[in-house]
Amino acid sequence: MATLETALMVPVLFLITFLFLCGISLGVQTLALSDATRTAARELARGASEESVRQGFFRSEPTARLQIIWDVDTVAVETLKPGEFGVSFLGLSPFELSQKHIAPREWINAQ
Repeated sequence: MATLETALMVPVLFLITFLFLCGISLGVQTLALSDATRTAARELARGASEESVRQGFFRSEPTARLQIIWDVDTVAVETLKPGEFGVSFLGLSPFELSQKHIAPREWINAQ
């Protein structure tokens, strides 16, 4: 009897573990995208060139899209990245991760 119960629970435990690992993978991807977005906005606000910021951003997030919006007192950076479950056999990206960060411009080095 215990063998039958174990046989029924093993697939459920694998599914729960799979979902847990997918959630951790998405959380790590979101944190990495957020960090790259925040770094890009901060560098732009300090007066770095767009080209150098784009190169640094795409070095850390090569599959993401980057949009820079300049305002008088702020710079906004918006990013989109296809989300991945971290499992190669799925191969689908039905959603996108997005981040937006706004940084006040520092007028000492501002363009």
